[in-house]
Amino acid sequence: METLYFEKDTTLDAILTHRIAIIGYGNQGRAQALNLRDSGLNVVIALRDNSKSIKLAKNDGFECIEISQAVRECDILSMLTPDQSMAEMYDEHISRYLKPGKVLLFSHGYNIHYQEIVPPHFVDVIMVAPSGPGYSVRKEYVEGRGVPTLIAVKQDITGKAKDVAISYSKAIGGTRSCCFESTFKQE
Repeated sequence: METLYFEKDTTLDAILTHRIAIIGYGNQGRAQALNLRDSGLNVVIALRDNSKSIKLAKNDGFECIEISQAVRECDILSMLTPDQSMAEMYDEHISRYLKPGKVLLFSHGYNIHYQEIVPPHFVDVIMVAPSGPGYSVRKEYVEGRGVPTLIAVKQDITGKAKDVAISYSKAIGGTRSCCFESTFKQE
């Protein structure tokens, strides 16, 4: 039997004091960033210096910082770049700056399951995967509903990884519909 979580089952407590970096500002990145901010969380957008998305993110009222700066300064690193370029971006801008206690969050299982990205042993690795495109994640949130999410924990170094994943799901609207446990492979 699957473990399901709904609004009544969680709070934002596990992430309230965290600074969250949304790495990438495309379909999922923009939707999740806006929902997180509307949930009262501290969100910055992390992009490459030459990204075409900087203007949009700034117009949406976000602080934009370079990816390696976000890795050094933020607690949760939400990896929302396209799968085909994520491993290269991780190698160039993220891996060398990771420190114990950071959380790597993915919205797709591909790069972890197929070991395109192999995180160090000292960080939490979780997944919060909305079961829909970014425009639906945002639209449903704004209308007081949510898109179901899958959550998974690959590495739980802090002992808080699952709580962080559930709270993040709540913040983007997932628990309004249903949040259920899965694995990176199943996703």
